[in-house]
Amino acid sequence: MSHDRWDSLLERDWSAEWERLPEAPELVPRPMTAQITLRLPVALLVRIKRVAAARSLAYHAMARSWIVDGIRQSIVPSASAASEEPQTEQLNLKLDNEILDALKASADQLRRPYHSVAREWIEAAIAREEEALGLDPVKAGQPAIKDLMVLLLHANNEQGQNAIRGITRLQKLLFVIEQNLASQSRFYAFNYGPFNEEVNDAANALRLAGFLRGASSASAEPPTFEAMMATVFQRSGPHEEPATEEFALNEEGHRAAEGLRQSSRAYDQLYAYIQRLRSEWDKPNLLRRVYKTWPKYAERSLIRDQVEGRDKRRRSS
Repeated sequence: MSHDRWDSLLERDWSAEWERLPEAPELVPRPMTAQITLRLPVALLVRIKRVAAARSLAYHAMARSWIVDGIRQSIVPSASAASEEPQTEQLNLKLDNEILDALKASADQLRRPYHSVAREWIEAAIAREEEALGLDPVKAGQPAIKDLMVLLLHANNEQGQNAIRGITRLQKLLFVIEQNLASQSRFYAFNYGPFNEEVNDAANALRLAGFLRGASSASAEPPTFEAMMATVFQRSGPHEEPATEEFALNEEGHRAAEGLRQSSRAYDQLYAYIQRLRSEWDKPNLLRRVYKTWPKYAERSLIRDQVEGRDKRRRSS
């Protein structure tokens, strides 16, 4: 190249050409897809899988489509609508890099973490799908009372004991667990505070399965009339209970609890959460704390005045 030609190239204004230059290739080519990991409550993941089964779709693909819909429709997720349950489960999704870039751009505009935006889009979508399919999110999203009871009786209180004396205390501890796990409660206000007849049913089921101390496995013989009437009486509501009534797993029951705990990471984390709640709540003042924390469940209590009277005497002493 001549010296004059070189000088002419240096003196030329290249600013217009700069805008037309192609993008420089990446030093390290990006893979076609990327994986994001979303933390979800156990109940929400159960609901996702149930809707996917009803739609005959893979739940990963369905969750991914909800994120794409959120991006395309520029949906603004409602942070107040997001679940406050413990996010103990993981949902791993593969996204095209273009979709991931668009997700991050949307989250940046909202000044929100992109993982949170994706999770809230999914949570809003699952609610719409359940309504369209006529599915009950409470029944799908909450662990069975029997499972909660098994894990509760497998856990220890602060004194290292796992037995629970009395159906009323058992009812209240399961109520506390559910209030900390779910947005909607299966309990209602009754004679001794929050009550759910499923607790009595679950206790009977564990007894018949031979999982409780002093119980033997159910025989092939049909139940007697007296046994059936006793079940009806228990389901009719809480009643005065023998002072010595105790609920505790036997060796076979503890093996069943360990099997449930080890069946999935979600149940293992649920057990750890129940263990922490039992250590915090399974104390002599349980009933007073429940009435004070959730006063609407104490409105029909026949012993509310007694509980409040003991509380006042304790504070004045």
